[in-house]
Amino acid sequence: MELRYLRAFAVVAEELNFRRAAERLGISQPPLSQVIKKLEREVGTALLARTTRRVTLTAAGEAFLVEARRALDAVQAATDRAREAAAGHSGHVRLGFTGPGSYQVLLDLARRFREERPGVRLETVAPFLTGELLEMLHRGEIDAALVRLPVSTTGLRVREITRERFLVALPAEHRFADRTEITVPDLRDQPLIGYPARRGSVLTTAIHGAFHRHGMSPTIRQEAPDMHTAMVLAGAGRGVGLVLETARHLKVPGVVLVPLSGGPEVPLALAWREDDPGPALRAMVALLDDGDSDSESDGGSDGEGAGGGIGAGAG
Repeated sequence: MELRYLRAFAVVAEELNFRRAAERLGISQPPLSQVIKKLEREVGTALLARTTRRVTLTAAGEAFLVEARRALDAVQAATDRAREAAAGHSGHVRLGFTGPGSYQVLLDLARRFREERPGVRLETVAPFLTGELLEMLHRGEIDAALVRLPVSTTGLRVREITRERFLVALPAEHRFADRTEITVPDLRDQPLIGYPARRGSVLTTAIHGAFHRHGMSPTIRQEAPDMHTAMVLAGAGRGVGLVLETARHLKVPGVVLVPLSGGPEVPLALAWREDDPGPALRAMVALLDDGDSDSESDGGSDGEGAGGGIGAGAG
């Protein structure tokens, strides 16, 4: 049964006049009459009672009209949903992130996405380290992820959001606690709290790189799964933690944060599969555009270039 038959019948049932119904449908009256006759043959019974003076619905026609309208409404709803999805106004995005250090960026991104795309369901998946998130992306378990750069995985697109410097997390009684800044050489003999490199922590790579540039190797005595834990361990006297600037909002009693002078900047970026055509995901990426430059890169690069519009964060 063709939808045009249902639409024609619904209009005739509303007008109860073939001439007016034909005018609304933009066709002449004879073709409309033929459509109604074909519909009645398909249904197997008369839907309209016609006389020279009036048109009325039969009992079968009244029952058929209810279901015809439901069918037409369902088709319209399906059409509307398809168009919304194609425009990125509905759908589902699974976003992974790197833990407490990326909360601020996640909060800003989620808030703006809700305001601009209220019909899209945003599911957050966390916490994981960058290496784990990249594996999840490739397996299709998530659609995008907030990750630390650089990444050298192919098949990804990357949009940098912000960069952050390191802070040194110290117990309040530490001899460096009252300094305005600490250098990498100052940490030569300090036991450090690192992050699990075997799980793909980019922070571990950045820490080793900073020490190697000074001809040193870091003395990592303990690992922490995230920056918040590193600060707690530092406060407990288990070592000196190296965290990023966003850790300032992670309040840990008895812990002092001092800027690390000459340390590296670590970018935070949104990464997604380059073969992912999802309109909702494209809408999320568009939130990071500032109109000044296109900072997209492939996953094999350092992801250079600043994105726009989302606040600082880390992970």
